[in-house]
Amino acid sequence: MGKILFYYLEFMNNLLIFTAPPASGKTYFIGNFLTHLNQIPLVICPLRALADECCAKWGEDCVVMTPEEWLRKKNRSKIVIFDEFHLYFYWGDSFRHSMWEAFYELVMDAELVIFLTATISDPMLEEIKNFSVHFDEIIWIDHGNQKLKNHPAHYYQAPSLNWMRKLVLYNDWQKGNLIFCAFRKEVLQWESQLLARGYSVWTCLGGEASAFSKKVMSQDPPDFIIATTVLSHGVNLPNINRIFFTYQIKNHDFWIQMVARGGRKGEKFEVYALEKPLGIKWNFWFNCLAILGLNLKIEWNKFYRQIQEWFLKA
Repeated sequence: MGKILFYYLEFMNNLLIFTAPPASGKTYFIGNFLTHLNQIPLVICPLRALADECCAKWGEDCVVMTPEEWLRKKNRSKIVIFDEFHLYFYWGDSFRHSMWEAFYELVMDAELVIFLTATISDPMLEEIKNFSVHFDEIIWIDHGNQKLKNHPAHYYQAPSLNWMRKLVLYNDWQKGNLIFCAFRKEVLQWESQLLARGYSVWTCLGGEASAFSKKVMSQDPPDFIIATTVLSHGVNLPNINRIFFTYQIKNHDFWIQMVARGGRKGEKFEVYALEKPLGIKWNFWFNCLAILGLNLKIEWNKFYRQIQEWFLKA
């Protein structure tokens, strides 16, 4: 891969798009590419936690900045790498306009621009075609767009959120659980309920990804991690064996990124969600039998806990 990227350096004003499934080693390939250069490229990361991770991996081989940092300092480079580029279409068009502002300023001087991402949807591809006015050629190396490297061992479509809540609260879980919530308030509600059950819990909300990454590196993992979509991109996590979605994920790109938090080191993992899976194998009848079995387990655990509580009071 490094040799392929190096080959494109011979051409001026090219855009190279590199897509591969999450956790498939995109940053490793780019790190190999960096060793072939006699100049320091600029890497633009949409998240501070991602920028810190890139700095740790690549060291002095490149300059790593967020879009906002670049707009303040405006370091120039002939080679510019945009990590997690799909986020520009979601965040840059809505609440972080600085992302597109930095992008258009940087491509004016760059000789080679590289997009790294695991997910490019059809509407994004149509917009990328419009970039042809800025580049001599657009090259797409696709090692797996909108695909998972490791699929869940089991996927369960939960009957309802209330059912999922009972499943989580009335089971005895080992470490390695991740709960994705839609809102900050919901994260705190789950935290309170799980702490009351005696579990160890970490939470991560918007703006906390960098501090969360440092906690992962310095402390033993908890039983449960509860977060909004902030943990769906680029933050290294401990082994995740079960992922729970408390709301329906309608965006295929975000769904791929969030499910890919499990199995990043090859471990088996399960997914519990409110919708049918997007783009992975799934058996409806197996799901019905599995839900029935889990129902029995929930009711038995509820009864067992009530008996325990009754004896303690007696």
